[in-house]
Amino acid sequence: MIKGVKGTIVKTRPELLSGRLRIVASVKSDAGEVLEAQMPDREVSAILPRSVLLGGGTVAPVSLLETVAPIVARMSDGRRVRVWSFKERWFLSFQPWRSVRFVGDADGEERAQDREAVDGA
Repeated sequence: MIKGVKGTIVKTRPELLSGRLRIVASVKSDAGEVLEAQMPDREVSAILPRSVLLGGGTVAPVSLLETVAPIVARMSDGRRVRVWSFKERWFLSFQPWRSVRFVGDADGEERAQDREAVDGA
């Protein structure tokens, strides 16, 4: 198993595999390599709540993919992820909350300004 590759989602697409929803993402690694990675169910649930889209049902029309695709793109494209390989397939996960550090509002503003200065340079 390969772990620890970080990158940014550049494109996502929903697919059906044996009637089940699968989200595949193109992830550009920090090294510049583009990988195709599958989003595990726990990550799909974080951006696409089944109960909102289907209520209590467990059957969905194929036409729902037209609704799901833009939601998945808005919630995923541009996000930083960690990519790993398991059983010869690539998977991704969003950055965990444990890596988030809360700072004072003034500190956050200074850091945002620093980022803008670097991005604009």
